[in-house]
Amino acid sequence: MTLLEQIEKQLNALPPEKQIEVLDFIAFLQKRVNASQPVRHRSLRKHAAFGSWKNRNIDAVKYQQNLRAEWGI
Repeated sequence: MTLLEQIEKQLNALPPEKQIEVLDFIAFLQKRVNASQPVRHRSLRKHAAFGSWKNRNIDAVKYQQNLRAEWGI
């Protein structure tokens, strides 16, 4: 008897409300498995906006201060 058959046999022996609990537990385990897998982040250098200010002759600090002054910050 395979593992899946054993699980199915024991699951069928449970009342319906307990079968729902088993289903919920399976969903919980799947979330844990997905959460334990490392997330691959894309490099910001590959973003289309990266380097868009590169060739501008603007002082970034002064630019930020001017924006804040406009908003009264």
